[in-house]
Amino acid sequence: MKRIISLVLTAFGLVFSAHSAPAPLLSENHGDGPIPVIVVCGQSNSDGRVPRFDYPAFMQTDLCMYSYDDGAHFQEGLFKPYTPYTWVSGDSERFGYDAFVYHYMQKALQQPFYVVKLTLGGTAIDPSCTNSNGGKFWSCNPDWYEQQTATSLGGKSLMKAFERAFEACRTETLDKLEQGYEVKAILWHQGESDHSAQGPANYYQNLTTLIAHMRLFLTNQTGQEACLTLPFILGTVSHLSLQYNSDVELAQLRIAGEDPYVFAIDMSKAPLLGDDLHFNVESAHQLGRSVFEQLVALGICPETEEEIAEGDITEDVLVNADFELATDGLPNPRGNVSRGAPYGWTLTPLPTGNSFGINKDAVNFSGNNVCWVNATPLPDDIELSQTIPAEKLGAGHYVITCKLWVEVNKKDNCRLFAQTSSTQGGERKAVVQYYGYESDYTKLLSPEEEASYAGFAGGSSGNFILHPLQVEIDLADGEDLRLGIRSGNRRNNGTHSTDNSGWFKVDNFRIYKAKTTGLVSEKIQVKSEKNSTVYDLQGRGYAQGKVYIRNGKKFIKDNHRL
Repeated sequence: MKRIISLVLTAFGLVFSAHSAPAPLLSENHGDGPIPVIVVCGQSNSDGRVPRFDYPAFMQTDLCMYSYDDGAHFQEGLFKPYTPYTWVSGDSERFGYDAFVYHYMQKALQQPFYVVKLTLGGTAIDPSCTNSNGGKFWSCNPDWYEQQTATSLGGKSLMKAFERAFEACRTETLDKLEQGYEVKAILWHQGESDHSAQGPANYYQNLTTLIAHMRLFLTNQTGQEACLTLPFILGTVSHLSLQYNSDVELAQLRIAGEDPYVFAIDMSKAPLLGDDLHFNVESAHQLGRSVFEQLVALGICPETEEEIAEGDITEDVLVNADFELATDGLPNPRGNVSRGAPYGWTLTPLPTGNSFGINKDAVNFSGNNVCWVNATPLPDDIELSQTIPAEKLGAGHYVITCKLWVEVNKKDNCRLFAQTSSTQGGERKAVVQYYGYESDYTKLLSPEEEASYAGFAGGSSGNFILHPLQVEIDLADGEDLRLGIRSGNRRNNGTHSTDNSGWFKVDNFRIYKAKTTGLVSEKIQVKSEKNSTVYDLQGRGYAQGKVYIRNGKKFIKDNHRL
């Protein structure tokens, strides 16, 4: 009989399977039974490539006991509470989708759990793929596997390295847990490095063999027969990836259709970092949240409640807030350059030349585009702005946010601003947040502005990392709101720059209105490591949707499912 593929829609992706979710396989006695253990393997998007500065302030992972290896740094079975980190020389402050899984598991379980992770970027399953990182492979083909040694012992087998790591974790830690432990699931993201040579043609057999091998190994290690049908949850590769291959994706979906305990989460539309290879914070959260929802469906985790407040009004009041539209108002494809004042925004005065518009030239932009404004020199004062008419707003307390990059030693007076005006009273004092430190602007402040400081040093011209800025403002009835970026060529030493100082890149404008209950107005609570910021239920700073409030008053059932 032909199997019919059913689609379970989540807020961020589709969970593909050829069956209804099976009955819970493992103990549902959360808190009193064996301690949960999760296995995480794969290549770079499992390893984690989201920059540490995008780590959401709401994340709680201190109950996640974590043992991480990249196939070389053997941990000898030791665990420690999870913090964002990857074994990458010179750029280790990063995280992946699994961090969001840990956050939601912690909220759901309210008890410690353990993660055994071995991941290495750029690695294939098939040994024919010469692009695989360091000649290391995940292959479990018996003819190849039996001839290899673990990468952590100088060999080529990542699976043997994982087995060595898991056995150390079991003997040194897991076997000593008073409550016992139970392996709950394998999380997997990989396939990009199998896009060449025989990787696509062999991927179905290679991944099928790998899944069976891991399940049997874990069964033999733990003595838990349930591991023979251990849930294997994988994410597909974004179609935006330079290494996307349709045959690899079809193989993953085929396996999910044939094996009732394999679940493939559709990440085909997932946005990526500027390298066109790796998940950004938005898509990492998409996959992490969807993985958690699959764990809930399997009875591995209970459902959780989220604290939210009605707040994000961006889509109702701002035009082209994420700079996804070209100057003609049509969607701008990723990688295309659209020069000119961005659609829906006013840029005044226009800079000389044509180096302003939207493109993809940044590390952590939102969606497909980032806005940039550059000229040599910039005008004395330049403003990228949008005015929201009073009839769209109303009286209240508003939070305006964006993500901004300014070059180090060229910050000049670049700042986020918001300003109200009315036909009766004219403009009121603007609220601004400068990109840098207070000491950078001692001679640049205006009596017409109320200033705060984000405290960022500035970035290099070859590494465009956007950072969060935020201002808050009160509006009366009948007042318009103008917001955007102000910059120019004025330096703090009183001179005017003759180079391109003050140029900037900006993205992801968001506007939130405080929720009012009776006579009490609940301001949106915002915080981050370096400065105040807002995060939503998608895990992004200033993203679309409802605002996540850590200490909010309103509690509703999680509403990610559509």
